Amino acid sequence: VVTHARTAKIEGDGKKVTGLTYFDRKCEKEITLSLDGVFVQIGLLPNSGFAKETLELTKFGEIVVDAKGHTSVPGIYAAGDVTTTPFKQIIIAMGEGAKVALAAFEDRMYAGAH
Repeated sequence: VVTHARTAKIEGDGKKVTGLTYFDRKCEKEITLSLDGVFVQIGLLPNSGFAKETLELTKFGEIVVDAKGHTSVPGIYAAGDVTTTPFKQIIIAMGEGAKVALAAFEDRMYAGAH
């Protein structure tokens, strides 16, 4: 895992990745690695500042949710990377969004609110 890096170039041979050059922001040097593949990971600071006075947040700023996306305030739901749901991946965020939308619908239909 490389942190504090700005990718400068990904190299390949036409069939697969062969290397990566990045700028290390800490030591202010350009570094080249030989490798077989890359996994891009962007920062994981949740954009939850709007909720800090209203909802329960973790020390990392994630919105605390239960398995159906209920937050600490009844009637407010959350889904995606901004929540405590593990594995911050787009496919998981999409699934969580669908699940939470269904939970919100169910809560209103059956008044089985949180």
